[in-house]
Amino acid sequence: MNKRQFSILLVIACFSSCYVVKNEIKKENYLLPVMNVDADNLQSTVREELGKKLFFDPIFSIDSSISCASCHNPTLAFADTHQFSAGVFGRAGVRNVPSILNIGYHPYFLREGSVPTIEMQALIPIQEKNEFDHNIVDIANQLKEDKEYDKLSRLGYGREIDHYVITRALGVYQRTLISNKSKFDKYIAGKMQLSRQEMKGMDIFFGKGNCSSCHGGFNFTSYKLTNNGLYKKYQDIGRMRATKDSSDLAVFKTPSLRNVSVTPPYMHDGSLSTLSAVIAHYNRGGEEHLNKYPLIQPLGLSRQEMKSLELFLNCLTDERFQKIP
Repeated sequence: MNKRQFSILLVIACFSSCYVVKNEIKKENYLLPVMNVDADNLQSTVREELGKKLFFDPIFSIDSSISCASCHNPTLAFADTHQFSAGVFGRAGVRNVPSILNIGYHPYFLREGSVPTIEMQALIPIQEKNEFDHNIVDIANQLKEDKEYDKLSRLGYGREIDHYVITRALGVYQRTLISNKSKFDKYIAGKMQLSRQEMKGMDIFFGKGNCSSCHGGFNFTSYKLTNNGLYKKYQDIGRMRATKDSSDLAVFKTPSLRNVSVTPPYMHDGSLSTLSAVIAHYNRGGEEHLNKYPLIQPLGLSRQEMKSLELFLNCLTDERFQKIP
């Protein structure tokens, strides 16, 4: 090797080293964390089986037409690709359906974060007119006639099936829906490399784009309740619906970005149909709103940088949840 060739290799080595350091992240933040579960609803095989059976049963809807899985489709990362999913009698929902993968790690539930537990959350779609439009007491009475449900309820909870059993079994099943096998996860584990453009996208995500300030940690969300400047005037008043506080006007929970590339459309109202449109929204800095989160500012990303960022976000897809029958 001559002196010139050695110099070229030295430059390449230095550049590569700098690139790795630039992309350095705290990998422990992206490993599977411990899930907090209340002592009165610990996981068990029987409870999981019961919860899964309930999740896929259309008995929850007043016309027996849809189940939890109708809107949280297992082949679509437990989300939906419609702007508003259809409820009973074809009634349209009022908010876009989010993925429930890793839902067991969320500190509160619904788009505005107004429900404190996953067990309580189950009651909301049951009684909502545009969703199931049903009554959990009536549902429980119907289920008591089913020998399999009666058996699983008594084995899992030591009692006949009722509202208590239904909400808790659904919670147990939903906590089993873990997404942690994306390309990014494999990169963190040292089992896969990202392409050069994906690495550039990761730099932007954790650097210039400042995406990780709201979408950091294992689940790629801080769970913050914020306004992201989607509109100057919102039709949906967001968290204010629950608190009646004007400072919560049009405030919503920050969603997880895991599997984001396969769960369009986006935003609380499904108004942005593509991931590139979402990135363009944040690159512009959003619309001015009295409650807009201060970190939502123009990013100044070039077209190529926005493309690289989108390619990195594609790396958060766990393909297992596109193949479940």
